[in-house]
Amino acid sequence: MATTRRPLRVLVLDDEHVIADSLAIIFRNSGFEARSVYSGYSAIETALDFQPDVVISDIVMPGLGGVETILSIWRRSPNSRFLLMTGNANRQDALHNARARGLQLVCLHKPVPPQLLIEYLTDCAYGMNVGREAVTV
Repeated sequence: MATTRRPLRVLVLDDEHVIADSLAIIFRNSGFEARSVYSGYSAIETALDFQPDVVISDIVMPGLGGVETILSIWRRSPNSRFLLMTGNANRQDALHNARARGLQLVCLHKPVPPQLLIEYLTDCAYGMNVGREAVTV
């Protein structure tokens, strides 16, 4: 009897509601289980219940930024994968902060084509080791 694999759970964090909601819709339409949130604090709270396989986050947001949010989620879910997106050209400090704490991150510059994100998620769903060692800027 074949086993059915559950859909990959994706948490999308962006303070721009349209971006977060649009990506979550695109991911759901592509077969993933996706939720959108708009602040670092709500991402941490949602992650506790939702247990995402992948967190896709903006870096620069009011309040708690993307890297700090990801570090908090990573402490509770070390097997989750993380992908950062930014429209801000100066992101080296944020990535350096994550590396100093032991987490390597993939970072893409906005706008990110949804197909590229779907390919990333598909690789994650099939167990490919994406986003673990290399930092892409």
